[in-house]
Amino acid sequence: MSEVIGPELRSRTEAKKILNSINSVRKGKVIISFSGVTFISRSFADEFCEIIENAKLTKIVEFVEKCTNVELTLAIVQKNRKTPKCVKDSSDTKEFSDMDSLSQFLATI
Repeated sequence: MSEVIGPELRSRTEAKKILNSINSVRKGKVIISFSGVTFISRSFADEFCEIIENAKLTKIVEFVEKCTNVELTLAIVQKNRKTPKCVKDSSDTKEFSDMDSLSQFLATI
């Protein structure tokens, strides 16, 4: 992974680069090495998890050489992905006819 992208995996775009490598394997086992990777962001981890979940439908995917930081971030993101999101719709929509009225409103909050 660090040879393809670098030691710090920060963006969803970087995670999508891995998708091409995974897709090049028609069937069988894909081994992804985190050797040399020192950091992954939550956004990278989330996109990466999505890619891996889809890949596991047709392939065996195995991770090797994960440092503690990488392992912890992936575990947190995977746990959060399994937790249902409960969003309450209790917000009000405000409409403003011009920037002055918007500015006046913003000054009150």
